[in-house]
Amino acid sequence: MVLKLILFSILCLIGTHAKVPARQSLDGTWVGREKEYTYEYPGTVPGGVYQDMIDQQIIDDIFTFYHDEDTNWVGTIDWVYYYNFILDDDLLDYENVNLVFEGIDTFATIELNNVTIGTTNNMFVRYYFDVKKHLKTNGNVNTLTVWFDNAPKVASELYTEQLKKYKIPWECPPDDYHGTCHINMIRKMQASFSWDWGPSFPEIGIWKPVYLEAYDEASIRSLVVQSQDPKDDKNYELVIDTYFAPNQQGFINGSLKATIYLSEDKAIYKVFNVSEHIVEKGEFRSTVVLPVEKSDVQLWWPNGLGEQPLYRVGVAFTSSVDGSVVSRNVSTGIRFVELVQQPLDNGETFYLKVNGQPIFAKGSNEIPINILPYEGQNHKTIRSLLQAAKDVNMNMLRVWGGGVYESDYFYEVADEFGIMIWQDFMFACSLYPATEEFLSNVADEVDYNLKRIASHPSIVVYSGNNENEGALADNWYNTAALFDTYKADYVALYIDTIKANVDRILNGRAIYISSSPTNGNLTISEGYVGQSPSNQFWGDVHYYNYDSDPWDSNTFPVPRFCSEYGYQSYPFEDSWLTATNTTDDIDLSGKFFSWRQHHPDGNSQIQNLISINLKLPNATSLNYTNAFIYLSQVYAAQAIKVETEHYRRYRSYLTDNGRGYTMGALYWQLNDVWVAPTWSSIDFTGRWKMLHYFAANFFANVIVTGHLNANRELQLYTVNDNFNDIKNASVLVKIYNYSSTSFEPVYQDRISTNINASSSQLIQLIKTDDLLAEQKCDQNSCFFYFEVQDSSNAALGPVNYVFPGKLNNSTLPSSNVNIAKIDQVEMEHVFQITVSSDKIALFVWLDAHNIKGRFSDNGFLQVEANKTVYFYSEEPLVTVEQLGKVLTVTHLTDSVWQ
Repeated sequence: MVLKLILFSILCLIGTHAKVPARQSLDGTWVGREKEYTYEYPGTVPGGVYQDMIDQQIIDDIFTFYHDEDTNWVGTIDWVYYYNFILDDDLLDYENVNLVFEGIDTFATIELNNVTIGTTNNMFVRYYFDVKKHLKTNGNVNTLTVWFDNAPKVASELYTEQLKKYKIPWECPPDDYHGTCHINMIRKMQASFSWDWGPSFPEIGIWKPVYLEAYDEASIRSLVVQSQDPKDDKNYELVIDTYFAPNQQGFINGSLKATIYLSEDKAIYKVFNVSEHIVEKGEFRSTVVLPVEKSDVQLWWPNGLGEQPLYRVGVAFTSSVDGSVVSRNVSTGIRFVELVQQPLDNGETFYLKVNGQPIFAKGSNEIPINILPYEGQNHKTIRSLLQAAKDVNMNMLRVWGGGVYESDYFYEVADEFGIMIWQDFMFACSLYPATEEFLSNVADEVDYNLKRIASHPSIVVYSGNNENEGALADNWYNTAALFDTYKADYVALYIDTIKANVDRILNGRAIYISSSPTNGNLTISEGYVGQSPSNQFWGDVHYYNYDSDPWDSNTFPVPRFCSEYGYQSYPFEDSWLTATNTTDDIDLSGKFFSWRQHHPDGNSQIQNLISINLKLPNATSLNYTNAFIYLSQVYAAQAIKVETEHYRRYRSYLTDNGRGYTMGALYWQLNDVWVAPTWSSIDFTGRWKMLHYFAANFFANVIVTGHLNANRELQLYTVNDNFNDIKNASVLVKIYNYSSTSFEPVYQDRISTNINASSSQLIQLIKTDDLLAEQKCDQNSCFFYFEVQDSSNAALGPVNYVFPGKLNNSTLPSSNVNIAKIDQVEMEHVFQITVSSDKIALFVWLDAHNIKGRFSDNGFLQVEANKTVYFYSEEPLVTVEQLGKVLTVTHLTDSVWQ
């Protein structure tokens, strides 16, 4: 060892031929064609066949009209893409030269200079092929060819083969989905074959970068950094796993310098001796622990509960063989997460602690950024979407298991914004094969993606799948006769393969649940397929109910954690007009609306749910469809508001039978993949629906909320997610008469209270009908309005309200609401809008139409003659005059809807 170090020192002094790894990009303009035809066209890599077809005007925009149907052929035939390039001859001076595909979708045979070098069968895996001996040098042209087999054909062939043993459901989506069959046979975005909120676009292509990598002894492929607290008073620890590419020697020797950069001029580092001979999944793994003094760093906190400091952590490996130096770094944050499942008299708790503090998870479920995978990598779209989540006080998003493991940039922005990520593995609403080949494929998928994303402090929970435990346990697909077989497959996939690899890669430090919903520890004790995966006493639940009153909180469950719940609504007309150029298609009973509605009976469900609390518009009205669109957003926004506040009230309470201590509310769904009726709060064009505006209020850290119980008693609660008590606070309770022209409440009372930290608390019980009668009101003529204030009567949180009766039975005024004034404030893209009304108006909606942007408040109750709202334009050159020409305002009893 001493001799090696002396030789190494001499080499460093006199210089060596050692080289840092090199890379040659093969991204750019390729040539594509249908496999059986000679017509060629330029194609873009990274990209995909659908987008190339659109760019070359071979097909129309697939997101418009019925083009999801008439372009379906694109994803059901085979394609060829090839690329001619001149090799950088310096690459051949290295011992190892690999061709690397970061992401290829999905089934392909790779040829280099007419030699087959490998195949692919998983869009979620990074592929390496040793190509050094196949490359041409000295200015000769190299040809890289990728022969794609279409995914529907391969999926069908695999299904036919599987049928020789037993079928694996589900086989095909419902007819309303207009989808493609057997997606569960292959490792591809499950939603690309359609869903109840999206079209079938089985994309084909090279959707991530492709390049040549060259290195001698060492190249770092992955770097995983995890925080751990050794529970001493002085230090935290960073566990750093460095994964090296395999080499010709079969071992690596040298020194590894691990560094955390605290600021521009301060860093902490330690040098470790590294000698690795064991190859794990084709790579060398070196694990070191870097101590960091607690006084030198700050902890990362979820949005709204603290700051999100991020630190660059890097490693530099110096080879003792050739003196070469390779390095890599990641951005990470220091935080500590635990899933708390403590026994109760009935069941167990189920919540997250971050840095020792209980956290109520507030947020939504994210579906793919785009149904075309490459388009989902768009940085502007990602930042806009996550900014919208942050702006409405979300602290968690669930990356749903039917999409993709999102881009590096997605998780980087989540880190920056303090958005915790519940990360599903990409399995959803199906059973899956458990063949040796399939499980091996999944193991590679887990290995690559975990090493890529695990350093992000935002990722706090991993889940094996979406609803697959429930599908099996509740016999969704008539699988009871072969239950033991399917259960064995389930355990082999989600426990023996996925969980085992999560534990291996992350050293048992990650929070892993086998499914969502699941019963947590109860599921484990029942062999990973629980008897009732949506049991409210354990774990998380998904809850959908399209029959009961969605504005009545007595209809909702009282779970430990609700990770899915939602109601459909329609996008507004301006969004529909990006999918069709004719207003004739914007017809509630027309073919286009029916085609875009993939949820079975979805349109009739929306109508029925509206009618429970609101008067349906006049079917003969010229504005019937637009009225229906507006009402769909009103009912859905109010429904999710009521349900979310219901879960937040139960943060600190149990029912008589032991349900409650609810600590999570993630509504379905955040975003859209096309213009259609869906559960989203942000539509495909990026417009905020009424629900998203409501989310800013019902997710605020401090709220006042009322629950009208079965005895018609109004239970008034405060909820405080902050870590500090609020002393000398108060809640102002008002009662307004709907028909008031003075905007003066008929009743007002102030309730003094201290608002406890990290809790919900019942502050008053009101005999609803008695109090209303004292004001010469009843449930149909008056409503409650609440304000939560500090000791100086300044707002601590948003206003709130409770309707004691159904609005369709109430006497609502025909208010005259208009835009009284628009002023431009100091920032040129911000406008102050004064909304005036002669009477109280409900669900007042502002719309800037073709001027993109968002309002500071929208869908609000106007209980004052003049209300100030701000509009933040995404187009900085907009003038007051331009905004004034397009800005409209409407409300629940606007004559335009009659």
